[in-house]
Amino acid sequence: MNIKDVKTAIKIGDFVLRKDNRNKIGFIFSSKLDRKILSDDSARIYLIVQGGIIKKIGGSIQKGGIKGTISFYTGAVTGSPGRPRFIIHLLIEETLNSGSDVELYMITSPKKLALVNGLFGSKKMKIASYKEMEDLCKSDYFSKEKRYPDWNFQENHQPYPADPEREFMAYHRKRLRMRKNN
Repeated sequence: MNIKDVKTAIKIGDFVLRKDNRNKIGFIFSSKLDRKILSDDSARIYLIVQGGIIKKIGGSIQKGGIKGTISFYTGAVTGSPGRPRFIIHLLIEETLNSGSDVELYMITSPKKLALVNGLFGSKKMKIASYKEMEDLCKSDYFSKEKRYPDWNFQENHQPYPADPEREFMAYHRKRLRMRKNN
């Protein structure tokens, strides 16, 4: 699906290659954005787009707004990264190395006041509908394409690409050896 078909998303910026850094990708925010949007804690759906085609639909309520969400991808080859973000990091790097652009778009919904149950009672609080938004976006995509975006491996019931999977496993083996030797 082309990003032009999406009516509710705004462009956040572009992924770029980084030199001389273990993390191989960085991010440049669009200069046209109101900077408040970048740290807004509203629920968000993000769309990773290559050459106008949606490659990944994800959702987040990460503190720090979309800046926090992006940091999971741009910093994915340090620390103890999870498989999906590590592999998407490598796929973005590969795509950029091939000369193609990789953009990031975002969809948000406002928080709504709702009655929330706790351990000892209920309280009215503003809540975000991130999971419902993500499910709706994926469902909308599927209804048009009869599958999920290429990089939504779990939803498509597909294994991760072999080379990035091997890099992920090697990274964690090396990390565990280093921790064991310290």
